[in-house]
Amino acid sequence: MKQFNQFNYYEILDIPITSTLFEIRNAYQNAVSTYSEDSLITYSFFSEDEREEILKTIDHAFYTLIDENKKAEYDEMLQKKEGIDVDSIQASRKKKPIAIFDRSKSINVNTFVEKVRTKIDDDQIKEISNTILSKETISGNDIKELREKIGIELEEIFEIERISVSILKSIEGDQVDQLPSPIYLKNFLKSYAEVLHLDSKVLVDGYLKNIRQVEQGKQRHRKHADGRVRLHRG
Repeated sequence: MKQFNQFNYYEILDIPITSTLFEIRNAYQNAVSTYSEDSLITYSFFSEDEREEILKTIDHAFYTLIDENKKAEYDEMLQKKEGIDVDSIQASRKKKPIAIFDRSKSINVNTFVEKVRTKIDDDQIKEISNTILSKETISGNDIKELREKIGIELEEIFEIERISVSILKSIEGDQVDQLPSPIYLKNFLKSYAEVLHLDSKVLVDGYLKNIRQVEQGKQRHRKHADGRVRLHRG
């Protein structure tokens, strides 16, 4: 039986080589959920170091397979190493429908970057950005407010940075239970900061501090609720 580090990227994400971007994204989210430190499925099977290494490999697999050029190079490598017929795979892939967004709505990266750059120079946007970066803790709502003021849609961020819309919504909503593991969350926040032209270190540190406070608040709430239940039963 193969060890995890012997699997190719498609085996790691448990998808066929003909998978669409939509299927790759979903497989990635499932893999992160399966191997995260909060997973009950794999909790007893791996040490913390082993789990971290697995998550890094999953991350590398994902970012390779969603990049068209890197994916082509990787497929070619598989053809040489494992004898996979890439030509027939490419032909079948072209016949598949686009599962994420209609091609007519796909985003022109240069146009998007220019739009954001123009908005960032606006005095009102600069003021909002500076206010956010001056905070000790940065909430998801702070990020959402800036994004909406600039006029960026979540789908646009997905197209540019390949961060799923569901994860973006979890970040903006401070939905602690829905956020990916810290390894991935930090990377997503850095990418988000780049889109919004914010200092990535300040944004990551401020957001993680905010999330810790949200978690602590939830824990206090649960303790109070448990106390009231015990008092009522007594």
